[in-house]
Amino acid sequence: MASEKETKIRNEKEEFEYILEILRIQLLNASSNFYIFEQLWPTEKVVDVIRRYKGFFQPTRATHLDSLSIKVSDIVSNKANAPSFYRILNMIGRNSNIAPDINVRAIKRRLRKHKRTSEAIKDFRDKRAAHWDTSVEKLDKPVLFGRTKQMLKELAAIFNEISVSHSKNEWSFRYSEQGDVIALIDGLKRLRAEDNKRIEELTSRMQDDIEIE
Repeated sequence: MASEKETKIRNEKEEFEYILEILRIQLLNASSNFYIFEQLWPTEKVVDVIRRYKGFFQPTRATHLDSLSIKVSDIVSNKANAPSFYRILNMIGRNSNIAPDINVRAIKRRLRKHKRTSEAIKDFRDKRAAHWDTSVEKLDKPVLFGRTKQMLKELAAIFNEISVSHSKNEWSFRYSEQGDVIALIDGLKRLRAEDNKRIEELTSRMQDDIEIE
């Protein structure tokens, strides 16, 4: 029969693994939402397709930004019941045997370096995504594209350091179908080009018919 101490250790380990898995899923979802948002940004390479199908792509891009803000807000939350890095680190702080190679203070310092970015994302979540604060005309802290990308990369690295220390498992935060976004846009570009070619050919034939008459 397990002693009270053994039972407590087992329960702590199970809770840690449960929260760590939720955090992994949230981080994967946040990374996926950001990647799709990034690929749907109307750069010179894809702007013609985005504009052609803006009825789909504009609300889709906005939805991924909203979802990103909600996931990131959970990940960096200080709330006791959130599946966050702070909750995981506090558990390690109470029982270092859960992830013996982790320096909690050093990890928290790394997280604080991205505080401005995470606060901007949370501000967007609170005032535009999960709710719309009608008293706020313009957000004080805009979500910055490059800093969000850097933060997500750092969060993935920190997660894997914790995961490896705990269970030797390392995770990828790219889903297997991630290339489908680019493939879809490329396919629509080819379709658009073919449509333009057919229109040009039809216009040319009509012009020839007019000249013959």
